[in-house]
Amino acid sequence: MTRPLGWAALLLVAGCGGHPAPTAVEDSALRQAADAGRQSLEFSRLKQAASEYRQAYTLALARDDAQAIGNSGYDLAVVQLADGNPAAALRTTLQTRDALAARAAPSFAELDLVQSAALHRLGRDTDADVLAARAQATAGSPATLARASYVRGLIADARGDATGIIAALAGFGQPGKLSADSRADYEELTARLDLLRGQYRQAAAHAQDAANIYRAQLDYRAMADTLALAAAAMQRAGSPQDAASLYLQAGESAAARGDTVSVGRWLKQATRPGIDAATQRTARDALAALPKSSSR
Repeated sequence: MTRPLGWAALLLVAGCGGHPAPTAVEDSALRQAADAGRQSLEFSRLKQAASEYRQAYTLALARDDAQAIGNSGYDLAVVQLADGNPAAALRTTLQTRDALAARAAPSFAELDLVQSAALHRLGRDTDADVLAARAQATAGSPATLARASYVRGLIADARGDATGIIAALAGFGQPGKLSADSRADYEELTARLDLLRGQYRQAAAHAQDAANIYRAQLDYRAMADTLALAAAAMQRAGSPQDAASLYLQAGESAAARGDTVSVGRWLKQATRPGIDAATQRTARDALAALPKSSSR
């Protein structure tokens, strides 16, 4: 049971990428394009952010600035992934790598990480795991290391590999010292491990803990996904009404955000026989309001 990675979880560093700003005279147009992209991203205007980061990438090429190329290419890939387009994110990471190689400039762990996430979303988990492992090995910050461990945990979960999830959790370091973002990821992977082990109520509790942290971090996509994870756990625990309520919460959040990937499936789970009338009615109303392609 995999989930798409939200932009808040992938944007690992402040500014426009994984490296400090150059000491040379600043290109104001390039800086303005990067700043505009970041501001659009903060307000979840993903297509606008992508356009602005694409402009920043073009200006970085004009400047022949390897560092700016890496930064803007990374940021553009993050936005494309957040906008539900992993294929475009993958193309951007490959293009950025080629541009860096042409300038004899090294790649960096964050670029490996966003490429790994894109590959995971495309179902290419063998390649994704290689890149996530490399990001783990070359990470320059605890946040990057934790995020790479998280991606490896998602890949292990997709394979039904409990041992792989345990190894991924170990990559986070000491749980008591994690940042809020990393703590949410840690709780989510713990929930996924519990689910594989058949510890369903424990899995639901960890998934809801993760959802609460994601909510506080304004990562509503991740929040909805972990609510759905908690719902699946409660369904398996033999509590269909609790599961339906959680699926309804996840589905309504997704519908309100215009996220049509899972919304129909989640809401339909809240209309199953045996669910209370109010929950079923609310879910059916929400389904009726969806575009037809979303409710299938």
